[in-house]
Amino acid sequence: MTIANGLRRVCALGLVSFAGFLAACSSNPFEEQPVPACPRAFLPNDTARLVQFSGQGKDLTDVILEAEFGGYLGDCGYDLDDKILNVVISPVINAELGPAAQGRNAKLQYFVALKDPSGEFIQKNLFDVDMAFPSNLNLARYRDEQVTLNVPLDDIWAGPDYEIYLGFQLSADQLDYNRRFGKN
Repeated sequence: MTIANGLRRVCALGLVSFAGFLAACSSNPFEEQPVPACPRAFLPNDTARLVQFSGQGKDLTDVILEAEFGGYLGDCGYDLDDKILNVVISPVINAELGPAAQGRNAKLQYFVALKDPSGEFIQKNLFDVDMAFPSNLNLARYRDEQVTLNVPLDDIWAGPDYEIYLGFQLSADQLDYNRRFGKN
């Protein structure tokens, strides 16, 4: 055997050994781990609209404000190490001043609630909105800052089984009005 043949064999054995070493390292720290999908978000019809009336009246001339959700922007992420679901949601509200409005500002509240996989609401947060209307318009659009929900999970794969609900915080009369005259 010549020196050249011996070197070729050593190099070939080295390459085979190196390939075996790489195969033994089956977990790549730079490889992305799969993550569960985001929970679904719902905007129920009976809380997606707000009508504020002046006094006890309920006709068109008594309307101070009408508001409805124009949608929302949202995303989620998972902290796989700490088993936490992080949900970020930013609602969009469209509003119109009615004939009974006394000023150019309107105050209202909305909620973001979280329902667990067993169907129980485990979290509800209220958010105040102070909408300012331009002097020449009775319409306004408001996009709230990002609302963040952090949910500890026993099983990270249960995250998609949670549900997020958005709506206006309504009085009993406002809720009844929406159920009787709301959009389906």
